[in-house]
Amino acid sequence: MRSGGARSGSRGRTPCPTTATSTGNPCSSAAPLRRGYKIVMTTSLSSDVPVGYFSWAEYDIMAPVPPKTEEALAAAFISNCGARNFRLQALEMLENLDVKIDSYGSCHRNRDGKVDKVETLKHYKFSLAFENSNEEDYVTEKFFQSLVAGSIPVVVGAPNIQEFSPGEGAILHIKELDDVASVAKTMKNIASNPDAFNQSLRWKYDGPSDSFKALIDMAAVHSSCRLCIHIATKIHEKEERTPKFTNRPCSCSSKKGTVYHLFVRERGQFKSESIFLRSGQLTLGALESAVLAKFRSLNHVPVWKDERPPSIRGGDDLKVYRIYPVGLTQRQALYRFRFRDDSELEQYIKDHPCAKLEVIFV
Repeated sequence: MRSGGARSGSRGRTPCPTTATSTGNPCSSAAPLRRGYKIVMTTSLSSDVPVGYFSWAEYDIMAPVPPKTEEALAAAFISNCGARNFRLQALEMLENLDVKIDSYGSCHRNRDGKVDKVETLKHYKFSLAFENSNEEDYVTEKFFQSLVAGSIPVVVGAPNIQEFSPGEGAILHIKELDDVASVAKTMKNIASNPDAFNQSLRWKYDGPSDSFKALIDMAAVHSSCRLCIHIATKIHEKEERTPKFTNRPCSCSSKKGTVYHLFVRERGQFKSESIFLRSGQLTLGALESAVLAKFRSLNHVPVWKDERPPSIRGGDDLKVYRIYPVGLTQRQALYRFRFRDDSELEQYIKDHPCAKLEVIFV
């Protein structure tokens, strides 16, 4: 099943349900995540099954950049005036620093709010993507609609928002109120310099970074399907602790050395493929080459191929972004985990018979 709405995850007593924000919620992205839940599904990339606000299907992220015709530098759509963070203070401080803002929401409204949000944003150079919570990975439609509109997001929200950036210099981040003055200055400089503005939107023309594509591609497989994959993987792990599996051969030795049997699957798929590496060739380069050779031999089509905008689908060849052990969270897989060197990979393969790995193609 492919994405039809990134947030339509499975809900119920076992999965920890996703909410507008998990602050004060038993499913909070802060430890401990579990609190009795067997499976956690929230916006946090540390969840068992992340359920974000993003997908290629939901947002036309690569839409062309329209002319910026509004006099005001930025547009704001803020209707919850009781947010726990400092977003309204940041808005007021920007205005006091002579950053003209058109506000369409209930808070500080100075324009008629009965408008189409994305169509309206298209006419502004900046969009105030101010969330109601400063929580890791909590990045909502405010941010992604800004990208669609070609309006540079000015963010109050997730402390790791740069991990969601489609390109270098593509967003401005107000981490704390002390940042407002410098962000206001940057906004004015970019607005008055066409080259600087175009550079901030370079990703719209050259394509977003591989890290951004790898993040959004996750939602190419619907959260309900990713939940099923997670459950099936856990069942399979339990089965593999039985004698039937523990006694199976995972390597074969001869005078020429040892051949190790590994299993690799693409992120978003349950079925794994077999690859083989020889002792003396247990290197990161050999692993990537073996993975590419295997999936190319199968004429493999990445799970995201039909979901991405045509302009960034690429050709028929495969490109590896990450290879990591099955079972890591997406936060670990995308940003934290790396085999440091060949010796660490070699040790991992020897310590984990029939090692199971997952690959992200971009």
